Amino acid sequence: MASAGMTDDGSEVEPTSTSESDRASVNPYASSMQLNGSDPDPITNSDQVGCFLAFDGEITEDDIRRLIPERELWMILAVLMWGFLIPAFAIGAVVTIINAVREGLDSESVGLIFTCIGVGCGFAIATQYVSSSRRARRALKQRPDLVGRAVGRFVPWGLLFNDGERTHLLNADYCRQAQSTRHGVRVPLLEGPYVQLYLSTRLFERFDKAVWNHLQAIWQQHDAAQLDPDAVVERNCQQLGERPESAISFDGQVTLHVPVDQKAVRRIMIRNGGLIVVYGVAMFIAWHFGFWVIAAGLLILALSTTRYFYNSWRWTSIPTQETSWRQHGWISPEEVVSVNENNGIRLSREECLRIEWIDETLVWHLRNNRAMYFSREHFQSDEDWNWICESSSPETVSTIE
Repeated sequence: MASAGMTDDGSEVEPTSTSESDRASVNPYASSMQLNGSDPDPITNSDQVGCFLAFDGEITEDDIRRLIPERELWMILAVLMWGFLIPAFAIGAVVTIINAVREGLDSESVGLIFTCIGVGCGFAIATQYVSSSRRARRALKQRPDLVGRAVGRFVPWGLLFNDGERTHLLNADYCRQAQSTRHGVRVPLLEGPYVQLYLSTRLFERFDKAVWNHLQAIWQQHDAAQLDPDAVVERNCQQLGERPESAISFDGQVTLHVPVDQKAVRRIMIRNGGLIVVYGVAMFIAWHFGFWVIAAGLLILALSTTRYFYNSWRWTSIPTQETSWRQHGWISPEEVVSVNENNGIRLSREECLRIEWIDETLVWHLRNNRAMYFSREHFQSDEDWNWICESSSPETVSTIE
């Protein structure tokens, strides 16, 4: 079993585990950013021509820093803090110390000195904590595979891309949440607000804003409820490449009950609570001195952080979370393709680091804290199931020294 996880700002994410055997992501399709090296060019099938935007290059930490959400709002906050508030409190502390030396130190002076120093340091720490570079580092700590190779294209049905090791498919539900800025495009991977696919403008041979707007209009019209689920998963499977003759198919439902990591929840609540206090104090000071626009920006930050705080608080009363998805695909001696209605992945079987049995379920633990789950009912015959079990024996699983 795995445990439900939280991001640094308290938003809800896919469950993570609290023990070594449980730390794998429950959803193996949750947009891991490593792809199958045997298929370096994922641009296939019916999207060779027509309306698309192609990209090819290396995603860097600087790309993430430039494209990370709320960057402009942070810059306004930084100007307010370092340009006005922090210097004001620093000057106040210095003036109070000088007066105390001249006229004698009393309890009021000591309290004022510590207040000025404490508030000024609090503003400085809070500003650095929410800076673009710090948020980018936290995102990379959670998902170091957000940087690296990226080649693929946006098409009317979604996004297909490869990073040299794995091939990934994201449908229109992901892409319609994507945002275009002057620095590039970011696609949410539904694992927290800062875990996104950050595609700088320089990765596109020619980023045509008109084409992007046309694709967005198509994605906004996407309604999965009107589509045949069987046809959707089959198409997703085909988009990830041809099925080898030696491969066997699987299809079925996976349901897990995931314990919530309450320590992570409390840690995030403390962080967000501190940020709310800092934003609130800064907002009232800005309002008092007539900086209405800055005060409004701080109010937006405080309300946004309050929402994340509330999300964290809700998790404190949830002992476990049930998660379920349908998986469809095929397994060959060399590769695996696994898809659902929203996304999919093609990867090498060498990605499997170890196996585990949970009741009657076979678990493949992969790199980057991922896992795949298989049961007998997912396969058409006992022969197929026995082959999967035998080929997944410890002797055939790759290990890392």
